[in-house]
Amino acid sequence: MLADEILKLLEQRKGEYVSGEDIADGLGVSRNAVWKAVAALKEQGLEISSVRNRGYRLTGDRLTEAGIRKYMANDVYKFKIYNTVTSTNDVARELAAQGEPEGTVVIARAQTAGRGRMGRNFFSPDGCGAYFSIIVRPKRLERLLTVIAAVAVADGIETAGGLDASIKWVNDVYVGGKKCCGILTEAVTDMESGGIDHAVVGIGIDVRTPEGGFGKLKNIAAAALDGVQDALNKTVAKVLDKFYELYVLGEKDEIVSAYKERSFLIGKDVAVAKGGDELPARVVDIDDDCRLVVRYRSGDIERLSAGEVKIIL
Repeated sequence: MLADEILKLLEQRKGEYVSGEDIADGLGVSRNAVWKAVAALKEQGLEISSVRNRGYRLTGDRLTEAGIRKYMANDVYKFKIYNTVTSTNDVARELAAQGEPEGTVVIARAQTAGRGRMGRNFFSPDGCGAYFSIIVRPKRLERLLTVIAAVAVADGIETAGGLDASIKWVNDVYVGGKKCCGILTEAVTDMESGGIDHAVVGIGIDVRTPEGGFGKLKNIAAAALDGVQDALNKTVAKVLDKFYELYVLGEKDEIVSAYKERSFLIGKDVAVAKGGDELPARVVDIDDDCRLVVRYRSGDIERLSAGEVKIIL
């Protein structure tokens, strides 16, 4: 589509004015066709300024395929971008069930029913976060998908220009002592083989602080890249690049080591949720299967493969 070609050009020269004549000549279309295509892009919510004798300039921070690909090292993903969905995991699960290939990424600029583990809501306002889900059909490392995503997010945030990022077992990423990302992996089992037919790795990152702040979440939530130019596109690109590097090219020992290095729970006192109770324990390690190793006050050691822990201050 002409609008997509124009958007790609404007993304490549973001912040600069590009004359309508240059666009028309470069794409072999009329000036009027360019004007109509730019108008269509504006209707999609893109911020494009128009100045006589100067041309068109793309501004703002809006998630687009061209904007994401501009920052990517790997051209291996297929994108499906929506303005608003219930949750990207919902859409991705439906697409995966219909045979959508591995490497498809569902991205939304806003979610009306974003969610995390244990059914918790994930606040997903337009223009503030990177909300996306990756469809995978794993033949290896299937039990490390959430671990891979957590490392990819932490690395992606840092590469995109944000704060140092760390991981709270098992699937939360933190900056400055506050949560900026949650990850929800949902898998479907192949009944014949007993293995995973496909999985959806859902990632929600608070990239920018919402207007009015985080409200009642202000003491526990933070934005990862406030003040970074084009942070939304850049963050998605860098996270996806790292995910590909680990999922396709990485080895288990390398992935576990990277995860463990970023964990901030080792040595901390925590409360382990157990059947409605919270049992005090100390985190002593993360093992080779990324299980959390805790020692209770009784001296008993347990390796947790799932569950919930809270830091005791």
